[in-house]
Amino acid sequence: MRSQAIWHPAALAVYIRLEFYMNSAAAKGLLRCSGSGPYEVYLNGERVGRGLGPAVAEVAMWEQFALDVALREGENVLLVFAIGCGTADWFRAEGKIERSDGSEQVLYTGAPWQVQPADAWGPASYVAVLAPAEWTKGRFAGWREAVVVDGAEPRDWSPLPAVESMVWAREVVAFGEVASEGALEWIASPEAMQTAKCVRREAFLTGGKTHSLVQATDEARAAYLVLDFGRLLCGFPHMRLRGKAGAVIDLGFARALGTVESRLRYVCRDGLQEWTAPQLATCRYLVVRIGSCPGDMEIDSVALVERRVDVAARGRFTTVGADWERLWRTGEQSLADSRQEVYALGEERLNWDQLYVWAMNDLSATGSVDTARAVLAGSEIPIGGEQACFHALFVELAQRYGGDRLTAERLAGIVNSLQTAEGASATAAVAVQAGAWLAVAALCRRTGDRQLAVQCERAHHRARKALQAAWNEEQGLFADAVGAADCSRWTNALVLYFDLANPKQQVQVARHLSSGSASGDDLWQAFFISGALWRAGADAAALAYVKRKWGRLLARPGRTWGEKAESLAVQPGPESLLAAHVLGVVSKAEGVLEIRPQLSGLERAEGVVPTPHGDVEVAWGAYGGGFSARLSVPHDGETHLSVPRCDKRFPQIEINGETVWRNEKAHPNFHVQELISEEERVVMVLRRAGQYEVSVA
Repeated sequence: MRSQAIWHPAALAVYIRLEFYMNSAAAKGLLRCSGSGPYEVYLNGERVGRGLGPAVAEVAMWEQFALDVALREGENVLLVFAIGCGTADWFRAEGKIERSDGSEQVLYTGAPWQVQPADAWGPASYVAVLAPAEWTKGRFAGWREAVVVDGAEPRDWSPLPAVESMVWAREVVAFGEVASEGALEWIASPEAMQTAKCVRREAFLTGGKTHSLVQATDEARAAYLVLDFGRLLCGFPHMRLRGKAGAVIDLGFARALGTVESRLRYVCRDGLQEWTAPQLATCRYLVVRIGSCPGDMEIDSVALVERRVDVAARGRFTTVGADWERLWRTGEQSLADSRQEVYALGEERLNWDQLYVWAMNDLSATGSVDTARAVLAGSEIPIGGEQACFHALFVELAQRYGGDRLTAERLAGIVNSLQTAEGASATAAVAVQAGAWLAVAALCRRTGDRQLAVQCERAHHRARKALQAAWNEEQGLFADAVGAADCSRWTNALVLYFDLANPKQQVQVARHLSSGSASGDDLWQAFFISGALWRAGADAAALAYVKRKWGRLLARPGRTWGEKAESLAVQPGPESLLAAHVLGVVSKAEGVLEIRPQLSGLERAEGVVPTPHGDVEVAWGAYGGGFSARLSVPHDGETHLSVPRCDKRFPQIEINGETVWRNEKAHPNFHVQELISEEERVVMVLRRAGQYEVSVA
């Protein structure tokens, strides 16, 4: 038996109910739900969970809720309040209850379930007087059998659990009286209060300690406030008050000064009431208009129930100067503020190029791949274009760090999406395709499909060769298209970032990227430009560019890079670049760990980089023409430790006090399995976990 999608035949929002009997105590119960929109689930009057529907995933997903605490022997009432999008709405639930006697009881949406319209809810409005009494218990009249409808087939996923906390505004930034009719708008300087009043408006900034008295005796006028939360946040609007039936509270949500982007109306009932909207809102400013209130109304709380997914930070980076630690912490905060089950802030979704950067920074800061997994589970494979290529890069990154086995079906879908993207004329698009084909080749080798891996590698070489036709010898740059005169920074950054230029071209392009004006580069573009410089070996120029783009923002107000850049959208930091290049720690294919510090003009650097094998601790210094490092390697697999020659023709390299390289010859050592001589570096292949001290003299 399987669940069926159900709904009411003519309703935007519905109550859904199931009564069931437990003839013995329950040991545990689990319910999973999915719907076309947001919903709340109650068991015996106690809320057991919320589902956000399309607010967190672009496809239907199962959300799981524990029933244990609210289950009881005897009669049980399961109630769902669900909001649709207006067309083809549906809700589906499946549950299993294990009784204490070892028997099981299953719950599947279908014919036994009942529905009725939720008349209290309309488009962007809620009328409290229309809500049934004690509606969370489901004990009210008007129920009818649910209608079975067509619904999506939800997917399984296992996102990190979200936590909710009440957040109040920090200050009232506008206060006065306005007209009560018309759409709620931003008014920077409302009129002074004459017919309306709002006593103790500071009560809007706290909860439970005091309350504000609000009144609007003239039906044409209303009290008006603008509350500033001090930062951009995402949550459920919440109010607690003692009101009069018919009083109207309009809420407007604004991410920036001056513009109300969405609105919600609450019409009061008599007496004490506490209400939380079931839909997420994203804002920094909350505009509040209170009208149709001839008598005093006590407002105890107007707030947002913020919804967050917390992941502990494990990564760390420091070097000369306090700004670098602040820079890293700002990146951590940017990640934390944008994390729900997926990377997003409300319903503002990131594109795959942004998700790729966000996941890299997340892995460097927390080592957690869970959010990246949830992103993939809740999304479709894009077809064609640069987004398909960045999706492939994202998948390879998540698979490399998470170790999940990629299904043949998904791998085939990724390959098909890249084949659709072939034939692009823009150089930037070809560069991303080349990087994506190499990433997919690595995926194929991990799944054991060597034949397909070879095909992907050939596609990579074709794209790499095609790029050479765009080389403009006169300018020493890659043109935006073959024969074009423009040679943008973005195009050339992508060519270097994906390591597609020959050594001579790398030098010329890197010189241009490092010397050109960075004022027009946003932080997303800046990430790829600085990454391109590091990959081209221009490490000092790369670090200088990071200082120009991110370092200059540190003095600005704000907790995140988006706030500091005065952007409504999330903005990335350079955390993964500092970890991968300055500290030099990268997890490669086939479980190989690479530690390859690039000095970047610094005298020292230290930090911790999370990897799939454990945390790598690195501390290195470059003084007096030499190099030394202390390392903590967490695994017994293959580690490639690459140290600079420091411009020495015949460097002497010691590891844990024993010479392993002198006069261009390897010396036998217990720790080192193999040594590889490069023009500017010497690579030691380690096979054991442990503490290592390395010196180059």
